[in-house]
Amino acid sequence: MNNYSIRNRLLTGMFLLLMVALIPPFYYFDSSLRTDILRDAQSRAVTYLNTVAWTTHENTFSSIQEFDAWLKELSQQLNVRVTYIVEGTVVADTNVPYSELPKLPSHADRPEILAALEGKTGVEVRYSTTIHKDLIYAAQSEKAHGIIPAGVLRVAIPASSASERLNRLEAGMMWVFIFTTFGTVLFGYLVTRPFLISIRRLASAAQSIGLGQYQRRIRTYPGTEFEPLVTAINDMAQNIEMHLRMVVDQKKRLEAVFDGMTEGVMVLDERGRIHSCNTALTKMLSCVDGCEGKTVIEATMQPDLQQTVDDILGSPIPKNASLVLELPDCVFLAVNLVPFRDRQEARKMVLVFHDVSEREQLERVRRDFVANVSHELKTPLTSIKGYAETLIDAPATPRTTAVKFLETILRNADHMTKMVNSLLVLARSQYNKDSSQLTVVDGGRVIEQTVRDMMPAAYEKNITLTYQLEKENIFVVGDSDGLTEVLRNLIDNAIKYSPCGSTVSVGLHLRGGLASFSVRDEGAGIPAESQSRIFERFFRLENEEAPLAKDGSAGLGLAICRRIIRSYGGDIWVESPINSDTNTGAAFIFTLKKTERG
Repeated sequence: MNNYSIRNRLLTGMFLLLMVALIPPFYYFDSSLRTDILRDAQSRAVTYLNTVAWTTHENTFSSIQEFDAWLKELSQQLNVRVTYIVEGTVVADTNVPYSELPKLPSHADRPEILAALEGKTGVEVRYSTTIHKDLIYAAQSEKAHGIIPAGVLRVAIPASSASERLNRLEAGMMWVFIFTTFGTVLFGYLVTRPFLISIRRLASAAQSIGLGQYQRRIRTYPGTEFEPLVTAINDMAQNIEMHLRMVVDQKKRLEAVFDGMTEGVMVLDERGRIHSCNTALTKMLSCVDGCEGKTVIEATMQPDLQQTVDDILGSPIPKNASLVLELPDCVFLAVNLVPFRDRQEARKMVLVFHDVSEREQLERVRRDFVANVSHELKTPLTSIKGYAETLIDAPATPRTTAVKFLETILRNADHMTKMVNSLLVLARSQYNKDSSQLTVVDGGRVIEQTVRDMMPAAYEKNITLTYQLEKENIFVVGDSDGLTEVLRNLIDNAIKYSPCGSTVSVGLHLRGGLASFSVRDEGAGIPAESQSRIFERFFRLENEEAPLAKDGSAGLGLAICRRIIRSYGGDIWVESPINSDTNTGAAFIFTLKKTERG
């Protein structure tokens, strides 16, 4: 077996030795060289400055412009930039056209200019905003010479020449450092390669155990130093395998209980977000399927439930809570909210959902029935009681008057009977919504039968009652009695609303994948402001042209129609007027799912 400790020390020692041997000398040499090269460049700049100053004093000029032109020619020969500044103003510059000199900013604040004005030779390395380069500046003050006023003469040479020399030397040293490092790494790799192969095998085995292959064991290892580690890993794998079996068994038992519950269960984390839901809840609320990590309101769209969750999680002393949710399609869920703390003392919550739709619907039907009966039967009962008391208190009432009183009593009794029957039909339609009770119904046959039954009523008002069907039979999902009840109500209303001699037409057509039933009349129509309320219970049109308000109707027919159609999964609405010329007529339309013949 390879000796891991020796190779590790050797590789580490070689690397540290390389760093100690190369980095400090490299840093020292680079710093010294940089200083020497910069000092040499500054010295050359001063030499150029003295040369230009001496040459300037040896010549005479007739104007400043001639002086500027002479400096430009001299700068090309020396490959330097020359500037002459008088009281901060540039009067000559070899890199700027003479006409552009007035546009240059004041140079009075330049460091080398300030040093020259103090009688020194100013030397500065900085970036030139005029020619956009790094330059080495050298400046000294000059006395007036002929037409040239006293000022500061400045010479600038590119700093790039010094930088290029330094970069070349640094590049050479860097290549030496790179090759040396590469050689050391290669040597270390070749020396430790067999050892690294053994390490990889050990790591691969340990990784397999970490990825869940707890039955795997490490049989070989690179050195004796690894024996305790290998033994510990093997023991750990064995213990994990044993505990994992226990955890999996417990998890399966809990999942069986969790998913086997008829109640819906939702678990929230400490942030109030959904952690998990059981199968029963996804059946109650399909919208929560796959909503892990979302808030309660995002998953259920129930603000009251979210507010209750927030109140419990935000309360210093959390308490249990409960509420009832009302969902579409008359679904009611009772929710119990129970907070708890986990092992880390994080406050979490369990929500248990119970489907109480049947109970709530029964209670609502009972309340509505009692309220409707007490409200709608009060008037006819009062009338019956009043006329009956009159007959009792006045036994000598003339026969004709008594007959009128008895006819009124009979009419109110018939109205009460009709109203009670309608209320019973409405209550049954509200409760009996089990889709398993629905069957396949031939819509055309129901229309034919209903139209035949309603012919006598139409004949009494001299109304033509017709129907129009598709060539092929159209089957819908519903039940024959309920569909007949809807059509009878709609046709009966159409006959009542229509004037004598008009036409009431019933139709059945296909509209997309739906069967569309319609009942059309030529009556006065339904005002736009009443169309949104026409299907409400006990709503009657206050229209002098419409006899519906005066015929003793209970105002429940259209409410029954809507309840029945919606229980079939369909929709019903009214369109009025349908005759744009006379602004009259109404059409009651409802759609049901089309299906194949059963």
